[in-house]
Amino acid sequence: MINQFVLANVLHRPLRALVSVLAISLEVLMILMVVGICKGMIIDTAQRQNGIGADIFLRPPNAPVIFSTGSVRMPIEDGANLKVLPQIRALSPVLTQLETSDGLVNIFGIDYASFTSVSGGFTFFAGGSFSHAAANEIIIDDLYQQSKRLNVGDSHTLKGRSFKVCGVVRNGKGARVFVPIETLQELTGWNGQATMTLIKLNDSSQVDAAIQAIQNVLPGYQVNSSQEWVSLLMNTSPPGLDLFIYVVVGIAVVIGSFAIFLSMYTTIAERTRDIGILKSLGASKGYIVNLILRESVALSFFGLLLGVVLTLASRSVIETLIPTQQVLLSIPWIGISTLLVVVSGVTGALYPAIQAASKDPLLALEYE
Repeated sequence: MINQFVLANVLHRPLRALVSVLAISLEVLMILMVVGICKGMIIDTAQRQNGIGADIFLRPPNAPVIFSTGSVRMPIEDGANLKVLPQIRALSPVLTQLETSDGLVNIFGIDYASFTSVSGGFTFFAGGSFSHAAANEIIIDDLYQQSKRLNVGDSHTLKGRSFKVCGVVRNGKGARVFVPIETLQELTGWNGQATMTLIKLNDSSQVDAAIQAIQNVLPGYQVNSSQEWVSLLMNTSPPGLDLFIYVVVGIAVVIGSFAIFLSMYTTIAERTRDIGILKSLGASKGYIVNLILRESVALSFFGLLLGVVLTLASRSVIETLIPTQQVLLSIPWIGISTLLVVVSGVTGALYPAIQAASKDPLLALEYE
């Protein structure tokens, strides 16, 4: 019987119920999209680093894990000194930079020959490698090409310089954009320096022994196996990211709670006489509170479903319009969103429910 009351109350004012559902769906959309975009960037970065094919990543002391702008660097000669180790087949210095003027783009400055030796080379869809006069040439991956609508021979501005696209490659080799390392060193003023050195071993099963040998040659440097490096990337958040997520989640919960509060408060005002009739028929305070809270939970549930649908649609639109942006929707965060929606719904309806239960039945019956 009580569920029939709840359904009748929701359908009695469909427009107001729809507004409440939309507000809750906005709460869900904000939470899932912000978390999905942030986590998607981290996972995408880790997957592309894993796709390089290096066995070991060598980085200077105190280098940050992700989103490094190259501020912590190492002399290329330090990595080159490892060539004497018999376990090492190939070395490749890489200078990384982030381009923020037109979205967040990871740029690799590479020595093409050594990078090919470590990674196994690019798979070209169009064009080819840098020419001998390669100072102003770039190689881009296919997703970056789709995002920026570029073709081989087109000009593209990065770091304040105009570059010519010389090749388009399959995505997954560490960065979206590749330039000759000398060019990136010139642009940054970091001549002879690199952010990290990629290392390929003769025997990939001897990673631990090779890491120990490298640490003996370069004590203090950060030396990570490919598996360890990818794990670090996937489990490390950029500074301030967690705080940003918490703030957005908090704002979303406030929006949801306020929407339910307004809906339930207006409902109580409109149904004062109905509440008086229920109480005169013997309905207890607990029954009235239960009725109001169930209605708020029902609205929250429909808002949750609509929010998930809107999130899936938004993800599809974003990944179509911006192919380089991955949006990760995780089951744990859908569960967290469900809990937060229920909490915001109950919180927003609690005061109106208590107010309704406290009404004097005689005065409520006289209400017009």
